[in-house]
Amino acid sequence: MAQPIRRKIQEERPELVKEEPIYTLLIDGNALLFHAMADDKRNSDGVHYGGVFQFLLQVRMMMQKKDFDYVYCFFDDEYSGWLRWKEYHGYKANRDKKYEDYGESEYMKLYNANLRRMQKAIFNKKTGKPLVKKEKSDWDIFIDENFVRERDILLKYFEELYIRWNIDDVTEGDDQIAYYCQHKKDNEKIVIITSDMDLSQLLAEDVIIYNMTDKDFVTTKNFTQKYGYFYKNVLIKKIFCGDVSDNISNITGLSEEGFFKLMPEAKKREVTVSEVKERAADLIKERQSEKKKPLRLHENIVNGVGNKKYDGDFYVINEKLIDLSHPLMSEKAKETMDSMMYAPIDPTGRSFTNLYKYILEDKIEELDSDARFTSFFTLFKRLEEKEKKRYAESLK
Repeated sequence: MAQPIRRKIQEERPELVKEEPIYTLLIDGNALLFHAMADDKRNSDGVHYGGVFQFLLQVRMMMQKKDFDYVYCFFDDEYSGWLRWKEYHGYKANRDKKYEDYGESEYMKLYNANLRRMQKAIFNKKTGKPLVKKEKSDWDIFIDENFVRERDILLKYFEELYIRWNIDDVTEGDDQIAYYCQHKKDNEKIVIITSDMDLSQLLAEDVIIYNMTDKDFVTTKNFTQKYGYFYKNVLIKKIFCGDVSDNISNITGLSEEGFFKLMPEAKKREVTVSEVKERAADLIKERQSEKKKPLRLHENIVNGVGNKKYDGDFYVINEKLIDLSHPLMSEKAKETMDSMMYAPIDPTGRSFTNLYKYILEDKIEELDSDARFTSFFTLFKRLEEKEKKRYAESLK
């Protein structure tokens, strides 16, 4: 058994004293709430609240697995992603985003909307194709009508539960999570709740992910077994193969299967952009030496030819859009993060009595009895006690 270090030695050799580890839960708010919204619980007025209930239930389940010292939640806002849109105007265009409206007056937003309609009409007139408006699915309509309302209920509850949170006008939640991981304490161990495996870029010995889709933990040790390639290649795979959901270009003709066929080493070790381009260049030379025409795919890789129009170098732009080791953050978001991380929370005005009152007001039937409320929030009470203790110590 390790022997305690004497106080005199501790004072003379502080480097010998190992700090006790602290445990932090980082929540990808949008991912978890979208996942939670599928729970179709409704109150006595018929208003959906399943997102709120399932969100808190998932956080509670995490707190059963580990006694966290800090819990943070980061959400996207309407224009989160604007910093990426500035780099590439097609960013999330498939999600009906209107980043060009950011900072504009309501008049200009209406003007821009009318302009977009006219441009579409003119384009369709030239092509002879009918102007067809894509109909939203019932799920999309449901999310539009309920997501922000249930998110705001959660934010109200977070204040009483000592869950720290942030929403920035233009900074995405992924970037805030990445920024946190970059600035964490040396003795800090982090669990990230998400279904967005782009965040696998952040995996480290002391950073793991709980994938809500698979309902399992992802670490540096089991990533290859789960996904079939080396965890440090999450970024480079996406740089070459793009991201359909975010409308980010891939190299024309290159699929994920094709990427690993070209670079089988990526399944076992880290590879670089230069290495992939050099492989493609070597294959071009090999075919030329055999008097064969180079494959267009290899030429596209060497020249950075993507399937979407970029105003600049394909690889430079994709790296900016994708690389979470350089999170795209507004100055306001950085300042908020710096001031929020580890800062003592003043308990004045916060209480579980307030939380219970809010639950009754919102008619969240699942939690509206004293017995159910007490048992559900027991684990959150431990977080409250830790935060109160830290605040009391900060006053000494």
